[in-house]
Parts: sequence; C-alpha cells; structure tokens
Amino acid sequence: MTWADSTDEWVVPQLRRDRQGVLTVVVGPLGRFGDTTVRTLEKLARIGADLTGDVRVVVLELAGSSSQSDPSTTGSVSARLASLSDEERDSVLASYQAAVGWLRRADVVSVATARGPLAGVAVELALCCDLRLVATDASFALTGGRSEAAPVLGTTGRLVDLVGAGRATELCLTGRRVGAAEAERLGLASRAVPEAELTAVTDAFVADLLSADRAALAETKALLAGAPQRTPCEQAAAERESFARRLDDRYATTD
Repeated sequence: MTWADSTDEWVVPQLRRDRQGVLTVVVGPLGRFGDTTVRTLEKLARIGADLTGDVRVVVLELAGSSSQSDPSTTGSVSARLASLSDEERDSVLASYQAAVGWLRRADVVSVATARGPLAGVAVELALCCDLRLVATDASFALTGGRSEAAPVLGTTGRLVDLVGAGRATELCLTGRRVGAAEAERLGLASRAVPEAELTAVTDAFVADLLSADRAALAETKALLAGAPQRTPCEQAAAERESFARRLDDRYATTD
C-alpha cells in the first residue's frame, strides 16, 4: 500500500554499485514515523526484491536524524493507519517489517554506517542490519516509545539480544541518547571510529567480508540468528548439520 505524498521533497534511498559484490544504500535523515519513512520503506522493499545474487554485502549509510525530519506528516500517517480495520492495519504494518527483513538474509551481510545523531526509525534501521559501524560523533536514541507510537520494524527482539532485556527496557522507555563509545560498549555498535576514518574502516571491513567463503558466512549467520530460539542441544545439532553441509559442499564429487 502506497501512502507517501508524491510531492514530498525528502530524499528516498539512493543506490551505489562502486565495488563488485557490494550494494551501498544511502538513506536520508529519518526520525519520527511519517511519510518519508513510508517512502523509504517502500524503496527498501523494492531493493530487497530486486537484489541480485552477486551482491554479498549491503552497506546501509544512515544520515543523522534531524529534529525537523518529516515534521508535518507523522500525524497523517497515524491517522490513515487508525482509519483501517484491524486486519488491514496489521497487513500494512507487516509490509513495513517485510520491507527490511531482507537485510537479515543468511546469504547477505548487512552493515549499517552512521554519522551524527540517530533517533527513532533511523535507529531501528541500524538494528535491522547485522553489523553497525559508527563515527565517534554518532549517537542512538530509541524514541519510538515516547512519540505517541512504538517500535514497529521488528527490532525490539534484536535490541534485547544485543544489550539484554534490562538495558533494552531502559533505553526504550527513557529514550535517552547513547553516545558512540557507550553504544560500542553495550553492543549497539560493532565499532566506533573517528569520523574521518569511517569510510576507510568500512571499506576494510567490507573487504574482509568479501574475502571470506560466502557459504560459510551464510551458515554461520543462520546459526547465530537461530540460536536464541534453540535449546543448547538443538543448537549443537544445528552446528553439526551445518558443518556436515559444508563438508558435503567442499568435497562433493560427481558421479
């Protein structure tokens, strides 16, 4: 369902393909959930649907949130959602979550990069990615629960996995801003580096990912993603099965 205003001047995600195997998605400033967010999610859904098999790493470049991000459209989106039946509204919200679900695909590694302050939806998008590289001037504020809304992109479980239930509760209920150093310490950020070094560090990080065996990365990512839902015995069995698949793939012989 398309609800974004076609006259909205905010920039939707832009794409770059300047390295083989890498797709860079540049996302403009986001904060509150409004028409700009809807347009962004619609574009991300199309990107995910059109993703070609040669893409191994997706870099999601997030611009810092602004207090002016999408200032006048938040209420209109909420009002339109409120006007729907329960079934229709659930379908629309599910489509928003599906729009970013591909960032967690096992065969693709997603890396969010950020400079400046991130808030609300921008933080949720960062949490949708496997890894987060941030400049030391970056910060995170989970403001969804304090903006007459709530997190909606399926990231609350991810947040709990990263920082624990107690810390996740504190961050979501207070909306306090977490600086880059604390974000790295808590696990919100994979690495925090000086702003001038972020591009070079990201390039090196991506090069390391591209140098690894793709199937091995996919198996490892799938094991880690499923671990919270498995018992220790089930996780051990999943590891054996994964290891066996890699052996079969590596030493497969033709009849």
